[in-house]
Amino acid sequence: MNNTSNEDTTNKTITIENVTKAINTDNADNAIKAFEKLARSVPDIGFLSRKKRVLAYLVVSTNAQRMIDNEEISEDEAIFILSLLMRKHRNFQKAAMMAALNLPKLDREMIKPIDRKYLNEVRKHLKHAPVE
Repeated sequence: MNNTSNEDTTNKTITIENVTKAINTDNADNAIKAFEKLARSVPDIGFLSRKKRVLAYLVVSTNAQRMIDNEEISEDEAIFILSLLMRKHRNFQKAAMMAALNLPKLDREMIKPIDRKYLNEVRKHLKHAPVE
């Protein structure tokens, strides 16, 4: 049995560019720019500092929400980019995990719509109940 088509797809290198082009070729450049902009905006998370980690996540998510509001990216693209950051940026991963775990304790006025959606997805992954 010849599986050359399977071999071709499994041997391709997965890059941000390949994934964004596969999802939406029209906005691939915008998604790459947004990813890079958000990756650069991750501040220092300190050493075992819950406060700095939560604040770092909020800085990035506020930038993402601003990009959504300015129609630079869609909400789905923002979720996708935050997910990529979670996989590719170690400090952001730590910050997002801490923010997800502390979501019930955060002031509701600090939480943007993108935060509620993304952090509840992270909480589900961690087998925690979503927060309304």
